[in-house]
Parts: sequence; C-alpha cells; structure tokens
Amino acid sequence: MGWTLEQLRTLAALADGGTMAAAAAELGYTPGAVSQQMAALAVAAGRPLLVRAGRRVELTDDGRLLLAGAREVLAADERARSALSAPRADRRAAVTLGVFGSAASAGFGPTTALLRQRAPWVDVRAVEVDVERALEAVVPGAGPAPLDLALGLEHPDSPSPPVAGVESVPLLVEQYAVVGSVGSLPREEEARREALQRADWVLPPLDTAFGRAARTACARAGVSPVVRHTVTDTAVSLALAESGAGLTLATPLMLALRPTRCDTAPLPDPAGGAQRRVVALVRATSAQREAVQLVLTALRDAFAHLP
Repeated sequence: MGWTLEQLRTLAALADGGTMAAAAAELGYTPGAVSQQMAALAVAAGRPLLVRAGRRVELTDDGRLLLAGAREVLAADERARSALSAPRADRRAAVTLGVFGSAASAGFGPTTALLRQRAPWVDVRAVEVDVERALEAVVPGAGPAPLDLALGLEHPDSPSPPVAGVESVPLLVEQYAVVGSVGSLPREEEARREALQRADWVLPPLDTAFGRAARTACARAGVSPVVRHTVTDTAVSLALAESGAGLTLATPLMLALRPTRCDTAPLPDPAGGAQRRVVALVRATSAQREAVQLVLTALRDAFAHLP
C-alpha cells in the first residue's frame, strides 16, 4: 500500500471537518485537491473509504479502521519532527564503544570527560570485547548488534589484513619493554641479552596477535624465549613476572593497568618494531554519524594527552 503522509493527514482532516471544504480550509488546499488526495488514498488502500451524505462525507468501516492507524502514524511523525527540532542539549545519541583492559583503564575516563564538556548529548556506552575479536565486533553480520566502534590493537610484527567497510584510526603507539622481578634485568645490554636467553618467559599463546608479535620481537633481538607460562591476561602476566616466575613483555598502558614492583628494560631491537598501536576501529556507516565522529575526536585527544 503506497499511501503518503499527506494522504493520511487529509483523511484525518476530512474526518474531523466532515466536508471537503472544511478539510481544504484546515490544510490550505482546494476542495478539488482534497478530493484527489482521497481518491489516491482509496486506490492505495484498495477499497472505498468514503460515502457521501449530502454535502458531508462519512467514512466507511474500512475508512474508520484506516483512520485509527493514520492518527497513530501522524502522531509518531509529529514526535519525530519535534525531536529533531529540539535544542541539541535535549537530545541523546547513543554510541556503542568496544573496550578492553589496558586501553579502557587509561583512555575511557578522559574520553568521556571531554565529551561531557564538548557534547553532553552524546551517550557513550562501553561494551567489553576480547581485543583479539575487536574487529569482528564492528563488522556487520558478526553478531546481533555490531558496535559503532571499538578500541583495538595492531602489531607491526603480526599484521592483520584490512576488512572492507572498517576504518582503523590511530590513537597511540607504545614500545614494548621486558618486565622481570627486581634484579633480574642487568643494565648492560649484552649481559641483559644473555639473561633474556637463559630466563623462563611468560607470554600469550602463539595463536594470538600479541603472542606472535612477542616471539617475533624476541627473535629479532636474538632471543629464543623459553615459554614456561602461557598467559593471556595482562595482570596475571605481570604478577607472575613480579614473583620471579619469568620475564614478560609489557607496554606503559599495560604496566599502568597493574602497578607492580618490577624491573623494566628495553628489548634489544635494532629495527624498532617491538611496539603495538592502539587504534579505534569504526564501521564506515557509523563514521557518517556526527555523534560517532565526536567520540573519535575525543578518543584521539584523550590518548594524545595521556601522561
């Protein structure tokens, strides 16, 4: 049924006024235009909607049934128009943001603080995601409700192929450092390299991007890590390193997630690739929304000013 809002509005005006002339006066039409609108609506409905009673018109049973729905549609249209014309401060726009441990603990608070100052009408709703699956969280069809954007990680030593329809927005570059118990990391580089080679290690599984990147970075540094403990959780890895169970790799954000009394030292790496990049992954269609762009800007500013 291809009726229009104007035809439904004409039906309601005719029901209220009772005559073509009264409906025309209410709508600013001519009586002929009202008659044409009603004739088109009857064709769209596929059944008669009016019967004449002298100069007046009355609705058929089908016309009355359609009128009830028409009033609901017209009321919804009015609510939508009122919402768009309301002052920006009275609006709310929800943006779903996928977050994970270290990036969320450092960047989510400053981001929402900036948004409260700049665009309090933007309602950011955090959803925890596995950082290994952050890209999937924003891809349409990956789940019942894909997120608007998500914090993710990129590892130069373990790159992931790009996905059509998803943009990667750089937020922060972090260098990896070796983390061990107090006294486990000699200051002199050659002695430290030997210590790294002899030590046990705490690293993520090889089937994770971080696990592959960590092993590649160690190999480039001339170290073949003996992985004694396979751990994904950052806090657990740091706790094991602090206890002397082995060495691990961490970035400043990871170390801030769990304050620890450990020694840290640069990983010998002449190529300088022992790093990770914190990014915002945003679906192309979501990126067209003003609210999502405001969240992206706040994320960039928040991560740019992290201590």
